[in-house]
Amino acid sequence: MNSPTSLSAPVPARACAGTTMWTVEVVRAARDVSTEDLLTAPPDGVWRSIASELRLGAHLRPPAGSGGPTTVPDERPSRDRAWARRSALILATTALAAATMFGALATARLTAGPPSVAGPVSRLAPLGVPGAAGTVRLVRVSATDGEVEVTVARLPPTDGYYEVWLMDQSHSPLVQLGTLRADGTATLPIPPQIDLGAHPLVDVSVQASNGNPAHSGVSSVRGRLYG
Repeated sequence: MNSPTSLSAPVPARACAGTTMWTVEVVRAARDVSTEDLLTAPPDGVWRSIASELRLGAHLRPPAGSGGPTTVPDERPSRDRAWARRSALILATTALAAATMFGALATARLTAGPPSVAGPVSRLAPLGVPGAAGTVRLVRVSATDGEVEVTVARLPPTDGYYEVWLMDQSHSPLVQLGTLRADGTATLPIPPQIDLGAHPLVDVSVQASNGNPAHSGVSSVRGRLYG
C-alpha cells in the first residue's frame, strides 16, 4: 500500500514554471490598468432589477465609485409624496379654473336673455332725392325692445344731416328715432311706448343744421317696416 504524499514533497518544475508565468501576466496587467479601466456604476434601474431578482430589497443600490450594492436611504417615498402633492395641486387648480369658466358661461347665458330676432328686409324708395335708395328692417332684441336697422345709398352731401322717422299713413304723428351716420347707416332703438302697428312707415328726411328738430318736409326715401 502506497503511503500518502508528504506535504514537503517537491513541486514539479513544470508547475513552478506555469505559476511564475501566470504571476508575471497578472503583474503586467496590473501595470497596464488606467483610470479608463475602472468599473463605473451602472444605472439605478440595473441594481433595482438585481436586488429584486436576489430578493435583497429595492433600497439597495451601489455607492458612487463602487461596483456593488450597499444600503442607502431610499429617497423615492419622499419624491413620490412630493409628486402626489404637486399632482393634487395641479388637479385642484384645473378643476377650479374649469368651474369658474363654466360658471361664467352659465351666468352669461342667464343674463343674455333670448337671442335677437331680425324681421324681413324692406325697401326704401326714393322721394325727394332722385337716385337714393335703401333698406330697413326691424330687429327684436327682447320681448319689449326693438331696433331699426337703416341703410341708404347714394345720398348727396348736405350741410345738415339725415334724420330717421316713424310715421303712419297720414304722415302724422311723427316719431323721431335718430340720425344716419356719414356712411348712410344707422341702428336706432325704438321707444318702448311706440306701437309699430300705428307707425308702420320709416322716413328719412334731409334736415338743416338750424336748431329746428321738426321734420323739414323734404323726405329722401321712405318705406314700410315689417315684423
